[in-house]
Amino acid sequence: MACNMTSKLYDLRKSFVYAFRGVVFCIRYERNMRIHVTATVYVFFFALTFYELNRAELILLILTCSVVMSLEALNTALEVLTDKASPEYSSLAKAAKDAAAGAVLLSSIAAAIIGVLLFWDLEMFRVIADYFIQSPLLLVALLISAILAGIFVLNGKERRKRGKRK
Repeated sequence: MACNMTSKLYDLRKSFVYAFRGVVFCIRYERNMRIHVTATVYVFFFALTFYELNRAELILLILTCSVVMSLEALNTALEVLTDKASPEYSSLAKAAKDAAAGAVLLSSIAAAIIGVLLFWDLEMFRVIADYFIQSPLLLVALLISAILAGIFVLNGKERRKRGKRK
């Protein structure tokens, strides 16, 4: 009995390790996932620093960001499987990959609309601008973080596509 329980816990741990590896793979090899991760970090920084979100708004924000990143992960999985199953050009493979990318696009548009509805407040934009203008050190930190975010987004590894290394 104890051995069976240990085996089940080991299997559970392995499943979490594999899932984490999948997330790391997406971040490492998919520029769009790095964009989503970066946007999520900034959204939560500004939301938690400057906005007083209620529980429902915070839940909506968490769900919105996680849906976009989850669909990006599924899109990546579909692309990898499609490239493996159909190494040569196929209009059906292209349609599958385009449809998966379209799902990510639709969720990203919805996320942007939700972001506008939650955060569009010209007075708050002034407060945020004043916050950074009044503290040059914080403004420099924000600019440095933006540069580092840009480097993070642009410097990923390239995965094999269609059996060839690009």
